Amino acid sequence: MGTLSVIFGSFVFVASCEFFPPRRRREFRALRRRVGNIGFWVANLFLVAFFLPPASTVRLYLEAIGFPVWPVRDFGLSFVAGFLLLDLLRYAVHRCEHAVPLFWRFHALHHSDPDVDVTTSVRHHPVEYVVASAVYWTAVLVLGVPAIIVLSHGLTNFAAAAIQHGNIRLPERLERWLQPVLVTVDMHRIHHSVVFDQANSNYGAVFSIWDRLFGTYTVITRAQHDSIVFGVRELLRRECLRPSAMMLTPWLLSSAKAQRYSNCPLARTVPRGRRRAASRS
Repeated sequence: MGTLSVIFGSFVFVASCEFFPPRRRREFRALRRRVGNIGFWVANLFLVAFFLPPASTVRLYLEAIGFPVWPVRDFGLSFVAGFLLLDLLRYAVHRCEHAVPLFWRFHALHHSDPDVDVTTSVRHHPVEYVVASAVYWTAVLVLGVPAIIVLSHGLTNFAAAAIQHGNIRLPERLERWLQPVLVTVDMHRIHHSVVFDQANSNYGAVFSIWDRLFGTYTVITRAQHDSIVFGVRELLRRECLRPSAMMLTPWLLSSAKAQRYSNCPLARTVPRGRRRAASRS
C-alpha cells in the first residue's frame, strides 16, 4: 500500500503543480499525449511482470548454486552503499542508451516528447523498458542487494523522475542548493533538448554526483532554459503524439536518418564503397 501511495502520490502531486502555473507553454494539446504516455507505462508494467520472474525465487536459486550474498552487514552502511550502487547502475544504463545506436533508437521515444511534463517520465518504448529492467533486475540478483534497498531506491527514483520531468519551476535558490548533490528540474530539462551536446549530458537518476564525476554535467543560464526545444531532431513533432508512431519510433528514426543521408548531394556523387569514409570526413 505504501508503494502505491508513493507512486501515485508523487505523480498526482507533480501533475497538480503543473497547473499553478506551468513552467512552459505547451506546443500541443495535453490530453492525447498524456493518455499515450500513460498507456505505454501501463503496458510496460504488464510486460515486465510477464517476462521477469519473481526476484526472491531466483535469488534463492542463485544462493543454492553458490552465488555470493550481499557482503555488508551493518544496516546503515549497507543501505548507503546499496543505494549509491543502484543509482550508479541507473546512470550507466542511461548513458549506454545514448552511446549505443541500437539502444538509442528505442530510448529516443522518451526524448521525442515535444512537451515534457510529468507523464514523460513514464514514456518508454516496451523494448527499452523490458531490456533495461532485465539488466537492473539481473544486477540486483547477482549482487544480492537487499530488497529494502532495491525498493527504496526504486521509489525514490520514480518520485525524482516525476519531479524532474514536471512542467514546473523550482525557486532559483533551491536549484542552486540541490544541484551539487541531486538531479533537479532544470538540470534534467537540459537533457531533453534537441541540441546534441545538451541531450548527451546530465544522465543522473537521483544523484548528480555521477555526472560531475564522469564529466557529463552541463549547466546553462536560467534565460536559456526558456528557449530549449524538446524532442528528437530527426522526428516529426506532431507524429510523436500518435501511439502507433510512438511504437515505431526506432524504425522511423532509422528511416529519417537514411532519408537525410540519401538527400545529401555528397552521397549521390560519391561511389557506394567510399560513402562511409566520406561521411566521416
